[in-house]
Amino acid sequence: MPHFSIITICRNEEAGIRETCESIVSQTFEDFEWIIIDGGSTDGTLDILSDYEEHISSLVSEPDEGLYDAMNKGIAKASGAYLIFMNGGDRFASEKALEWASTAPDKDLLYGDVYHDSPDGPLITYPDKLPPGYLLSKMIPHQATFYRRELFEQHGDYDTSFRIAADYDLYARLLELGKVSYHHIPKPLAVFSLGGISSSPGQRRLRKRENHRVRMKYFPRYRWSLKALRESLRNWRNRSASK
Repeated sequence: MPHFSIITICRNEEAGIRETCESIVSQTFEDFEWIIIDGGSTDGTLDILSDYEEHISSLVSEPDEGLYDAMNKGIAKASGAYLIFMNGGDRFASEKALEWASTAPDKDLLYGDVYHDSPDGPLITYPDKLPPGYLLSKMIPHQATFYRRELFEQHGDYDTSFRIAADYDLYARLLELGKVSYHHIPKPLAVFSLGGISSSPGQRRLRKRENHRVRMKYFPRYRWSLKALRESLRNWRNRSASK
């Protein structure tokens, strides 16, 4: 059993996939498997991935039902003690990222800090302690989070009924409901690309609607807040207007 399973989800990532690959194969800690779930790319993504064939443990290229369906496919194939998702366009911030994680305490979740867009971009740091309700207004980055593999067996995979907030739902399920153990690694572990669907301004309405759904599910004090009431009324009006 490898210590880490690195799972890369991609589709038509020709522009950024090589940086992702280089950041993985350059890791100084080599006890990992690399699983790639490609959504049936039609550009040059698969040609680039073929350059790294000797490093890839498993590659699947087929249509899927969205990002989280693909991530669940990766989970099903993983055998490592810890899983991390380093998707197309994202990359490790340092060749020592896995080495730092390998020496962290034996907790359910390990998470570090991230750069936005490039190693020269802003560094986003996260607290050592995540108090109850932390996720009501903040997130921790999945690109810099290592999940103990058994968590998915105990608490379930990504909920594919979400289009862009299934990672938020999973964090809330684990930290608020499951009360799993965690440890913050005070190092920049990943570079987070801002080009994903969850950060798209065009998806702002969907993001707010799905975030509201997660908060109603896991945060009792949110359910009785004015913010929750306003969002529920807004969603009701939008559903009525679409009929």
